[in-house]
Amino acid sequence: MQFPLHPAVVHFPIALITAALIFHTLHLCRPEWINGSIGLWLLGLSTIFSIVAVLSGQKEIQKAGELGYPTETLILIERHQTIGNIVVWGSILLFIGWLFLYLKNQVNNKINHLAFAFLLLLFVIVIISGYTGGHLVYIHGVGTP
Repeated sequence: MQFPLHPAVVHFPIALITAALIFHTLHLCRPEWINGSIGLWLLGLSTIFSIVAVLSGQKEIQKAGELGYPTETLILIERHQTIGNIVVWGSILLFIGWLFLYLKNQVNNKINHLAFAFLLLLFVIVIISGYTGGHLVYIHGVGTP
């Protein structure tokens, strides 16, 4: 039996985006306590894990398609896949934009607040993705033996 990678990897983007939001919020509230780039690098690390999670999720979708789940479950799988894609592309775009401004030394208070807003939005989307994934596993039994 092959080890399913998706359930093992999906927790990293959730945790890293949450940590990025927490550390960036801490930097906005108390800039002297913490370096302002920690949120950026945590977001970059979560982007890598998000890509791996989506790629491994594609393999799990193929397995689920072979098992013949009901239409309701397949619709929820498609919704979970769409939300996951939004997380990946949102992470990539936010990380590249923020990194570009960071490397050009153009990060200021307005950019930090804008990054906070996008991190918060990304966090909410990740929570929704995690909820739908949990619903698939615990209610519909997707990915369980």
